[in-house]
Amino acid sequence: MKTYCEFTFEAAHSVHPYSELHGHTFIAKLTFGGPVDEVYNWPVNLYDVENYIDELKGKHGTGLDHTNLDLKQNEIGLASLENITIYIWRKVKERFPNLEEVELKRGMTGSTEGCVYRGEDLKAADLAA
Repeated sequence: MKTYCEFTFEAAHSVHPYSELHGHTFIAKLTFGGPVDEVYNWPVNLYDVENYIDELKGKHGTGLDHTNLDLKQNEIGLASLENITIYIWRKVKERFPNLEEVELKRGMTGSTEGCVYRGEDLKAADLAA
């Protein structure tokens, strides 16, 4: 059984030298797996996940939502789509060890960009972890 939860957040970032500061509506999808609960047959309680997502998003600039992700460089690094995805992975994985995948998209339907991260080992100086 796989269970997933999607959420959106609005944020600005830049990826120098390719882009100046600009914003997106990001859509994140968290997929969970592993052993299931004997009663509910879920691998994770989505009520708990939704409460954590509220923490992760924060209130207008305290988390991911309505913030400039460039200002979170100590946590995210360069605020590329890929690094933001890895940041979300790390934060959610700490709380929910049965996280299997994070997908992050941006753009309008028909013109979407995104990436998927499954916890693969990455080189680049261990992403300053």
